[in-house]
Amino acid sequence: MDSRPKHAPPDRAAAASARDAASPLALLSTGSLFHLPLPHIARIAQAAGFQGLDLVMGSPKIAPGQAVSDAHALCPVHVVHAPFRNWSAWGGHMDAWRAAVALAASLRCTANHNAVHVTLHPPAGTLRDAIQTRWFARAVDLPRLLGAPAGIDLSLENLPWAGSAGGFFGRDNLAALLEQCREKDLGLTLDVCHLGVSGRDVLADLEQIPCDANSCLIRHAHFSDASGFTEHLPPGAGELPLGPFLSCLAQRGYSRTVSLELDPAHLPEDEAALVRALTTLRLSMELALSGEPPAAWAGQTRQRRMPQAMAAMG
Repeated sequence: MDSRPKHAPPDRAAAASARDAASPLALLSTGSLFHLPLPHIARIAQAAGFQGLDLVMGSPKIAPGQAVSDAHALCPVHVVHAPFRNWSAWGGHMDAWRAAVALAASLRCTANHNAVHVTLHPPAGTLRDAIQTRWFARAVDLPRLLGAPAGIDLSLENLPWAGSAGGFFGRDNLAALLEQCREKDLGLTLDVCHLGVSGRDVLADLEQIPCDANSCLIRHAHFSDASGFTEHLPPGAGELPLGPFLSCLAQRGYSRTVSLELDPAHLPEDEAALVRALTTLRLSMELALSGEPPAAWAGQTRQRRMPQAMAAMG
């Protein structure tokens, strides 16, 4: 089944008006086009009208240097997604996190208001992650431990959970994750498709999380659809109520960043068609954030299923 977006482009004037109303910034995750060179991804994101990048550190090559600088100049990085696999390539899990913080610090500029967010994956609680899990459980002030300077804040991302299987965060994974964020002086990166593949009610979960202007635990959001165990689908290609999710997020006072995070297999290969598809998705995101979500993003009735253990893309 072709899950590429098919709905008509939204009204550009209406989307522009929504963008001007202090709503969250629409970013493109570089993971959505990870097979392309980073400056090329930035050019596509800029052409599609995204306001910045969510930079995924998929390898140690994503580090301060010409490619990152060129991409950042075209489309400013607002978020760095820390490595979430193959940590040994950076010298270990902690070194990978420190590299992410250092990269974020190097990217502060006027275009991103001298503030870059860093998204971290919490440990899985498996035997393979035993050392990291033990260190993480005892850590309190993670920004200080990772050397985060002013303008760099950090968050934990919710990963797919088996609802009754316990795990690192216990039986009520979301509540326990939120408590860990508070204890460790972190925010939350809320990944809506990870909630979906966990069999959770994404709108009910959103209501549990402080995200008003005065007390906002959500620092960043990852945006994509899910169907059963399949995640990172284009909005409208899965089962989740993504339009109401974005509208509710903005109505509750959230004004930071939302990144479109797709599997590139669901996007056109032709560059002109790719830019058109991403432009349509970005405009629709902005309309949903303004309270006018596309009807195709309303979601579908689904059966509760057991989720995958870990995210494929982060």
